[in-house]
Amino acid sequence: MPDELAAATAEVDYDPSVDPILCSPFEEPHSYWPLDRTGRALSGMKPESGRRPSMLLSPVPDDQKPGHLQLSLDDDVHLNRLINDIRGKVSAWRAGGYQGATSVTIRLLEHWADERGCKLRPFFAQREAIETLVWLREVATRQTAERRELETLSRQHNDEIVRHAVKMATGTGKTVVMGMLIAWQVLNAARTTRRRNIQHGERFLVLTPGLTVRNRLAELKPSSPHNVYEEMGLVPRDLRPVLNRARVEIMNFQAFSRQNLNTLGFPRSGSKGGRAHRDLIGKPTGDQDLESYEQSAQRVLKSLLTANAYGNLVVLNDEAHHCYLPKSQAKRSAEDKKEDKRAAVWFNVLRSLRDMGQLGEVNQYGQASVVYDFSATPMWIDTSGRATPDPFQWVASDFGLMDAIESGLTKVPRVPVDDDSIQERTVWRNLYEATDKKKIPRPSEDGPAAEIPVPLRTALNAQYDDYKVHLALWSRVRPETAPVMIVVANTIDNANALYEHIAGWEDSDGILREGAYPELTNVEQGQYTDDLRTIVVHSNLDDSSDLPAKAAKLIKAQGQRLNERRGRSKDALETVREVLNTVGKAGRPGARVRCVISVGMLTEGWDARNVSHIVGYRAFSTQLLCEQVTGRALRRTSYEDFRFDGTGRLRPEYAEVVGIPFEFMPSRGGNIGTPPVRPITHVHTVQGRGRYRIVWPQVREYRRVTPSLKLAFDESQSKAWKMKPPSGASMTVLSPHVGEEKIIEAKSRRGEAEFRIAQDIVAEFRSTTDDDTDGTSLSLFRSARRIVGQWLELDYVECDDPAVLLSEDQQRRDAVLTILDACTSERGQEHQRVAVLDSPPRVDTSDIDFDTTLEHIHEAQRSELSHAACHSNLEKQVAAILDTHERVEAWARNFQTSWSVPYFFNGSWRRYEPDFIARLTDGTNLIVECKGVRDDKAIAAETYVLQHWIPCVAGTAALPDALRRWFFAEIQDAKFARHQIDQVGAETHEAELALSAAD
Repeated sequence: MPDELAAATAEVDYDPSVDPILCSPFEEPHSYWPLDRTGRALSGMKPESGRRPSMLLSPVPDDQKPGHLQLSLDDDVHLNRLINDIRGKVSAWRAGGYQGATSVTIRLLEHWADERGCKLRPFFAQREAIETLVWLREVATRQTAERRELETLSRQHNDEIVRHAVKMATGTGKTVVMGMLIAWQVLNAARTTRRRNIQHGERFLVLTPGLTVRNRLAELKPSSPHNVYEEMGLVPRDLRPVLNRARVEIMNFQAFSRQNLNTLGFPRSGSKGGRAHRDLIGKPTGDQDLESYEQSAQRVLKSLLTANAYGNLVVLNDEAHHCYLPKSQAKRSAEDKKEDKRAAVWFNVLRSLRDMGQLGEVNQYGQASVVYDFSATPMWIDTSGRATPDPFQWVASDFGLMDAIESGLTKVPRVPVDDDSIQERTVWRNLYEATDKKKIPRPSEDGPAAEIPVPLRTALNAQYDDYKVHLALWSRVRPETAPVMIVVANTIDNANALYEHIAGWEDSDGILREGAYPELTNVEQGQYTDDLRTIVVHSNLDDSSDLPAKAAKLIKAQGQRLNERRGRSKDALETVREVLNTVGKAGRPGARVRCVISVGMLTEGWDARNVSHIVGYRAFSTQLLCEQVTGRALRRTSYEDFRFDGTGRLRPEYAEVVGIPFEFMPSRGGNIGTPPVRPITHVHTVQGRGRYRIVWPQVREYRRVTPSLKLAFDESQSKAWKMKPPSGASMTVLSPHVGEEKIIEAKSRRGEAEFRIAQDIVAEFRSTTDDDTDGTSLSLFRSARRIVGQWLELDYVECDDPAVLLSEDQQRRDAVLTILDACTSERGQEHQRVAVLDSPPRVDTSDIDFDTTLEHIHEAQRSELSHAACHSNLEKQVAAILDTHERVEAWARNFQTSWSVPYFFNGSWRRYEPDFIARLTDGTNLIVECKGVRDDKAIAAETYVLQHWIPCVAGTAALPDALRRWFFAEIQDAKFARHQIDQVGAETHEAELALSAAD
């Protein structure tokens, strides 16, 4: 695939400022932009071939602009050697078919690699991350150099705890990888044959930095209504029930803060009862009245630690850059000390679980159960005495922001300026530095809301002008939501000043004044607007105990206003949290928000996809901080907007960024223009259209059944037979020493007798025939059992009590020989072809619900689905024809319905997803494929439909007749579509003949 992509794009005039995307998001990157010494992609330079190596980019002052933060890519660049070595080993392992992994693991990895395996295909970044973790666990041994070095470094920096970290840029799907990890662990733990599987487990603790992340990760629970396993189709359908064995707890690390023993109901430390209690549960560390770290873990995780599940506890850290072992330093800023304290609480959760034995046996190599870290920025920041943002030494996989941009997985950050605005661009990238007075001055009582400094006001005006253009385009197609501008301030005072400037304020006379920007103001004509267009939040909004009083007051005022307007009594802070966490989500409280002003960076885990502009007004001391703040704006709106050039690349999306010295892509002079906003279509099952329901069989594989050998009974050749009186009793009375008598009558054992006679018939037949009867015993027995019942009912067979034959060996043999004398053997039809059905064996259109940004949409009439979301105009035209064709009774577009056809191509099994399914008026089912250009892979898929899927489905007796008659039509030109469907309808008799032959 990389060679195909490279060839398809070889003649393109590359310019990273126009189109930075080089690679498909589903394939390993095959090329990358060369960078200048400031870390930006070079314009006019041909992309380098191959994969960009993982490297450390160190921020240094740029020589030409003193104090301007840049990335130095000169001779001092440090390659992340260990990450690159592991990447090479994993790549070779992948190419070799995942040798050394368990059969369950291989099936999962192939499912994720299959372009039609999941409902939503995983990105390469996600696959590489989970493949790396699997390779380290199942394939690499402690003698493997890369694993040994990685785990040695981890133990050195984590008090002997082994951690494996993956770096994935914001927007590349860390949550999905966590779901993959849980599925891999649970399915292996459930299927293991080992008495004690120390590699996999069924209990999971997911630790998060706050409420926003915790709530978002609820989808990791298999029991969640919208869990990631169902939404993505992360596991094969037949394995999905096994996932229910998982026990997943998602907790904020703050929940493990040590509590006072007295408030928990335990005796005071100095009392006799207190001493006795400590003798039982251990002495607490630190303050005498605080519980120990082990005690806090037992309190918080009691149900998880005692759950009846297999294996050791598995810990996943999300936003893991907050979890580290602080170093003792004499000189520490207040902010650093606070961050270190938070990190210590989180780290001590890991340490206490290790010490309690919950992570398995501990030896010189560390604990048995690895701790898994996930972060976009797993780095040491300016805390713990480290001056540079070095990556955590235990990072095993790296798919950073530049890789994500080049693969189209994130928006592209850019600075919108004109050609002659070089100095202005320098100011805009460093608004805070370029402003003399950092605190925005308060106005006089009768003046405007705030006196915004000129550099900041100019940048805000420019961003707003661009935002208006984007809003107008957006509103035409998505009126239920809006694009969002983010403004990041350094203090609550400056945030309040910016809020009043943008959203409006109340003057000294109590009159409401409109903000400076009509599309963002919360005040119109002296009244608050019905919906808040602009909100102000704080980076500590998730943890009210850390929320400054001044910020809490401002934020609560917003929440109270919203509660009053909606006529409900709810915690004001919780109301604002709900609005923030639903920004951009249609029908939710935050759907109409257009501007978010935040003190510090926005809450981690905030997953809004509609951010279009960002303004930073704060100091950015490290490139890491730049990436963390900018990352909130980089989640793509759509992952369906592919080009139709054969490269598999997405079209770029952009985020306009000012005030943050962070720029990977060069800015282009002049007006680049705003890319069109694609409308969102809600495709769903329409109630009341059950008559148009389409049902299809779920085929897992194809099989040829060996012709079966059966016995045929000829009644005319059967002789009279009479059973002699039994030599033993026909009734037995069982009398226990105490209790009632139990009577067993021989006649109640008739079924057992028929079973035994049939067994003897098969044994006698096989001992006297020269026919190769291997593998045919079951068919022989079934026919013999049927014949025994038929023989016993003959008028000239006198056998009132067949159960007597169980104890009369000679009479039973006489009966067997008599029956066999009237039997002949016969073979079934040659090599019957059948389909092996999946679980469930049939699926239909009764429960489809998803949103899409595909632009070719047909509003369906004769379909149970509301729309046909198409990838091309040809598909849309065919959808319209299916909707009106007189021979089509019902039809459905096969997109995100989970139906696919297995086929073999280029050395591996794949899944093919036809475009349409139709049911014709005569009962024939029709598969329709629209193809403008046919390649080898498409030909292989269609060949399997015609030569394997259709014949095997026709021969599968487990399916009803209505689901065994199928035809296939490939449409290359819509002009001939109606005629092709007519031809299929006229040939229905051939399908019936095929079905008769299969029977």
